[in-house]
Amino acid sequence: MYDVIIIGAGAVGCGTARELSKYKLKVLVLEKGHDICSGASKANSGMIHAGYDPIPGTNEAKFNAPGSRMMYEACAQLDVPFEKSGCMVFATDDSGLAELDKLEGFARQNGVHVEIVRPPELYELQPEIGRDVKAVLWVPDGGVTNPFTVTFAFAENAHHNGVEFKVDCQARDVRRKGDVWLVSTPEGEFETRMVVNAAGLYSDKINNMVSEKKFRIIPRFGAHVVLDRKRSAKLTTSLMETPHDLPGGGHTKGQAIIPTVGGSMLLGCDAKEVADPDTTEWERPSAEQIINYFKNAWHSLPLGSDGSEFPVDSIIAVFGGCRPHADTNDFVIGEPKDAPGFVNAGGTESPAFTASPAIAEHVAGICIDRLKPEKNENFDPYRRAKKVFRDMTDEEKQRAISKDPDYAKIVCRCEMVTEAEIRDAIRRPLGARSIAAVKLRTRAGMGRCQGGFCSPRVLEILCEELGLDPLEVTQCGGDSRVLVSRCGQMRQEIEK
Repeated sequence: MYDVIIIGAGAVGCGTARELSKYKLKVLVLEKGHDICSGASKANSGMIHAGYDPIPGTNEAKFNAPGSRMMYEACAQLDVPFEKSGCMVFATDDSGLAELDKLEGFARQNGVHVEIVRPPELYELQPEIGRDVKAVLWVPDGGVTNPFTVTFAFAENAHHNGVEFKVDCQARDVRRKGDVWLVSTPEGEFETRMVVNAAGLYSDKINNMVSEKKFRIIPRFGAHVVLDRKRSAKLTTSLMETPHDLPGGGHTKGQAIIPTVGGSMLLGCDAKEVADPDTTEWERPSAEQIINYFKNAWHSLPLGSDGSEFPVDSIIAVFGGCRPHADTNDFVIGEPKDAPGFVNAGGTESPAFTASPAIAEHVAGICIDRLKPEKNENFDPYRRAKKVFRDMTDEEKQRAISKDPDYAKIVCRCEMVTEAEIRDAIRRPLGARSIAAVKLRTRAGMGRCQGGFCSPRVLEILCEELGLDPLEVTQCGGDSRVLVSRCGQMRQEIEK
């Protein structure tokens, strides 16, 4: 019997697990994917939204601003890289200026500090911004972090404090039996006193199993275009134009160029309603729409203020995923009246990643109020991560190599990822079990060659660490096996 079962191991689910681990509770997290952070959190840009734009009075507004403050604190405690570099929303025409005024009003009501800055003061704040920019909404509390690392850190810290995790373990059915909930999975049926629904793109399905108060998730696919690190020096803050209709339609807060803590830059994103919540397949028109937008807007941005054209040759990747937009047009948070002990944390589209610490605290609080457990006096809020090799000084690199010679073996040359770091990513609690899982934890394969050189060695290390046959290694779990047969077997099959 569990006290709480959390369905979904994204940022909200893992954050809730960490909050619950502060108490003497038996907690289980179920994830249908092959790894922690397999859904919407994986496709997040990593922006820490300060909370200036949610409509006041909504759940988004309630959790966004406090969540951003808590996110910085959590990153510091969990040894996750972040930059409080601010955010600028810029306007180039009168309609954009009107939008800035509206956003400033929202920010004031949401308790977020912002400032509309116009030339010439604007050029002191951002000297290389385009001269056609009439004003910006400066949001100093905005920032960036790594969404994968945050989610893994929440999970590792929760696990360190006693929470159980099961991946490849989908919650197929949830039902009430007397005073307990029964959750059916491929590994059998689990009993629990409470259920937290943090199932993201499937949160409607889980809710609608137990409550007459239905909602529907409308998957909204968004793509990001990745630029390599060599052009990032001039980008000191996230920049986005005031929202406007995209040429191809869709729902978006506005196209943004976002620096990442890994050194690359993200462009995007768009938002298109799709039927399949699990789709990660971006379409060429989606990427072209983003690229064409930035080709036209490049002169307004610091990177193009010198007259240079949009650097098409710097594009190294396109990725995408679906946001769980609820038909309520807001986060769905709390207990339905007809399902006591069942707590929703659904409809968690942007800015839910930023809001996740505040959502987690609230949802865990509902469980604590009902279960009334004792505090876990041994709770450890900290997670220790090893310093990234590429960020070490020469002296630190020498010391690391002297302690572990695998630091001297560079596996991913684009991102300077060592064999020691890859082995650590596999050995860590809730460690990597696929090539994509290694990539998310270490950045091996995120550079210009996109894994063309390092993937074979990553595959070998996975085999060595996990005792796998090479044919068993997957790209991202399930049927995504990287190799189909040995050369000798293939030759025999061809000869037959």
